Amino acid sequence: MVRSLLIALLAFPVAAQAQHHDDHQGADHDAHHMEGMHHGEQPAGKPIADTKAIKSALNDGGEPVVADVLGVVCDFCAKAMNKTFGKRKEVAAVYVDLDDKTLSLVLKSGASLSDETIDKLVKDAGYRIASIRRGDAALKEEAS
Repeated sequence: MVRSLLIALLAFPVAAQAQHHDDHQGADHDAHHMEGMHHGEQPAGKPIADTKAIKSALNDGGEPVVADVLGVVCDFCAKAMNKTFGKRKEVAAVYVDLDDKTLSLVLKSGASLSDETIDKLVKDAGYRIASIRRGDAALKEEAS
């Protein structure tokens, strides 16, 4: 009895996470993201994330890329995007910032990943790109 209760309790977080992610599949992520934004307003162009992995990849000569993503609202959204881009051989580092609604990538030195490919991968994950910045534009905050 105690063992089955323990198993059920341990399995609950995994089941709850899976259900939460399933609830988001097909959901209107843009509606979630756009809450609190004025009609027609674009997300602010934030600079690339400031993480150890991002800094290290930039120091190794990687190309910075920042995409403003509509609809990224929860940890499960971020994990899905991190998994999608983390598997790419061109990507040296990836970070999804839920507060800034940005996808930060550092491409390996000499590698390329087109805006179209980034857009397709993001769409396949269930989200939309508002804009993509590369190089120096990805390193500094855009004026809004």
